[in-house]
Amino acid sequence: MRLLLIADVHANWEALIALQRAEPKPDAVLFAGDAVGYGPDPADCARWLLANTTGVRGNHDEALARPNRFSQTCRVSLPELEEAARETLDYSRAILAPGDLDGLRGWPLSAASAAGGARFYVTHGSPADPLGGVLNPATCPEAELEALFDGIAADVIVLGHTHMPAIRKLDGRLIVNPGSLGQPRYGTPDATYAVWSDGDVQIRHLHYDHDATARRLRLAPLSPEVVEQLTDILETGMV
Repeated sequence: MRLLLIADVHANWEALIALQRAEPKPDAVLFAGDAVGYGPDPADCARWLLANTTGVRGNHDEALARPNRFSQTCRVSLPELEEAARETLDYSRAILAPGDLDGLRGWPLSAASAAGGARFYVTHGSPADPLGGVLNPATCPEAELEALFDGIAADVIVLGHTHMPAIRKLDGRLIVNPGSLGQPRYGTPDATYAVWSDGDVQIRHLHYDHDATARRLRLAPLSPEVVEQLTDILETGMV
């Protein structure tokens, strides 16, 4: 059995199309949140993810579906991207249908599922703070990880939010952050995701046409400063 683990698509349809071409017909797709924000194609991405994944809400999904939550969910981790988040979410809200917003609002903050004889737990940030917790499994002290995941009965724990790919073993469990499909921030513009195959997990890198995404951004009703900032992240893989 083969499962795709993805996170932080951020309205990047070019990256999502590239994933579908590279990984046709997986048995399931688990999505750790943030369908929208920062990218030019929120409707296409939200609709595909709602239809094809077991997903959870990320902080941008929450802020889009519940505008009064913006200050709590999109201003804390990266203040320098606050205006980009605000403008792209306003744009997204103008073009998504009510059913799309209901779908994003209906995603849970965490989800548990089973497949291929393994148990999976998915959340965006951390179990203690699903929308705002910034947790890097690669650098977090083991004692802190043990406290955070105490009581979570899962073989594979899937996180997002940091845009940094990582895999960590903890007491026989695997903690996996697949990185960001739509806005990589690990020093290269290639998207990342993870594949779980019969107990084995690998981070995979995916080259996609980020220039096409940048061109789509320039057509969106965004300020020149935001377009330049988001385009630079797409081209460099760095904030």
